[in-house]
Amino acid sequence: IVHPRVPAGIAELICDDEVLQRFLLHARELGVFAFDTEFIGEVAYFPKTCLVQLATSERVVLVDPTQVSDLRPVWELVADPKVTTIVHAGASDLSPVRRALNREPENLIDVQVAAGLVGMPYPSSLAKLVDRFLSFALPKGHTFTDWDARPLTASQLHYAADDVRYLPLIWDLLAAELAVKGRLGWALQETRSRLDDPHHFDVRSHMRRASRGYDLDAEQERLLLALCNARDEIAQSENMPHRSTIPDAALVEIVRSRPDSRQALAAIRGMPRPIVARHGDLLLTTLEKNPSATAEWFTVRRRREDAPAMRSRIDAMLAEAQWLAESQGIAVALITTRASLERHARALLDAAERGESVPPLFASDDWRLEAFGDAIEHPTPRPQSTPTIPQDAVQPDDSAPLTDA
Repeated sequence: IVHPRVPAGIAELICDDEVLQRFLLHARELGVFAFDTEFIGEVAYFPKTCLVQLATSERVVLVDPTQVSDLRPVWELVADPKVTTIVHAGASDLSPVRRALNREPENLIDVQVAAGLVGMPYPSSLAKLVDRFLSFALPKGHTFTDWDARPLTASQLHYAADDVRYLPLIWDLLAAELAVKGRLGWALQETRSRLDDPHHFDVRSHMRRASRGYDLDAEQERLLLALCNARDEIAQSENMPHRSTIPDAALVEIVRSRPDSRQALAAIRGMPRPIVARHGDLLLTTLEKNPSATAEWFTVRRRREDAPAMRSRIDAMLAEAQWLAESQGIAVALITTRASLERHARALLDAAERGESVPPLFASDDWRLEAFGDAIEHPTPRPQSTPTIPQDAVQPDDSAPLTDA
């Protein structure tokens, strides 16, 4: 594509600190730039950054972390509140920024989120955004490739550059459209929400996945929660994924059998012996601090069936969300999920039985309240049938496995 705000030509591969500093100064002077990384996130607790892509409306560069001595100046630019950082599905790319600076990056905009507020589905690929805003078919490239290998091929470098090359222009066009619709503030707020650290350790989520629906009592759940925390501590110290330190099934077996020695821990099926050797004391101490009874085995907890009236209420809320999304040109997946509506409806029922109140579906400072008010909580009866939310638009509660966008 030929456009004055799209840098043309082959991206410059930066392998020198002074050259990098000159580009960062250029980006600061313009006050806005695009940012992406290629990383490996499946084999370690902390993803390994293999390449950094940066672009302004004038230049596109690729920074090789194996050649420059320090990426901290890049992370400081990304986190600078005086400079706008443009990303596409950028949550995972911000992980090294947080680790290096120990603070949240500011002044970010995710064009994937912003596009969902002007009629595009969420999430939309970069290729779909390029097609929608620039009428250009982005060539397919190296979605899954060994970015850790050197030297990188010309094809890899071209693909990596295209991840950021078009973002400044796309954001210009998106910002203008959002401003006309009065939704620029919504895009910034939703970006902040969606770019929360995906590597933040949610221990309860890990506990739910590990329990696999088994019917644990309160003491057993408390022990499993403590073991998930201990596994996270071990995974960090070993720089390994959680699943590679102690499998979920082994955690549940520890809860069931309550081993009282390193030998008993090592005898558990699937329990890595090197982990027992290095971290057995932590696991045994966790067991001592969280008493619970042993169990022959755990039965599977039956999922509570909602009464017909409850199912009808949830379906009506879903239908209202879909209708509002279509009528206002907002991706329904940005508005709510079936799981969140189910939780809200059940909380309302439980609170009513106790004579208590429940916070509204949307907080007072949530852009959704400005956009929809309480219409989803109190759906309008409609004579015609309203389509339900497509399955692929419903986002899961728990985080998906770490992948490079």
